[in-house]
This record gives sequence, structure tokens and C-alpha cells, in this order.
Amino acid sequence: MSYKKFKIGGQVEVADCYLEDELTENYNTSKIATVIAEPDDDEHLVMIEYKSGDWDYVPQNILEVI
Repeated sequence: MSYKKFKIGGQVEVADCYLEDELTENYNTSKIATVIAEPDDDEHLVMIEYKSGDWDYVPQNILEVI
């Protein structure tokens, strides 16, 4: 996926493998999140906001633009 597909305010779906990971499973995550900072290249993390209002930096490969 091209990093240019992630736009501020855009909605993304977070992969189950990330949501069910033992480090993030109790972190107020949600399946759908909003992009709040765009990545600068293909390896840069994407800053998202979950429906709970919590923020997270996540790898691009676990997000699907919707």
C-alpha cells in the first residue's frame, strides 16, 4: 500500500492481529480508527485515533483504508 493513501481525517480498519495482540488488547482500541497524522514514507508509522479518543502509532501494513 502506498503511504499516500493515508490522509488526515480518513477512516482505517485496524487488523485483528494487532487488536488481539497481548500488548494492545486492553488498550481502548477499536476496529475503526481515524488517521490524525500522515506518514512521510512507506516505512513511517501512522498516527491514529480510536473511537475511545486514545491515540496510537501503528505500522501501515496493519491498516486498511476504508
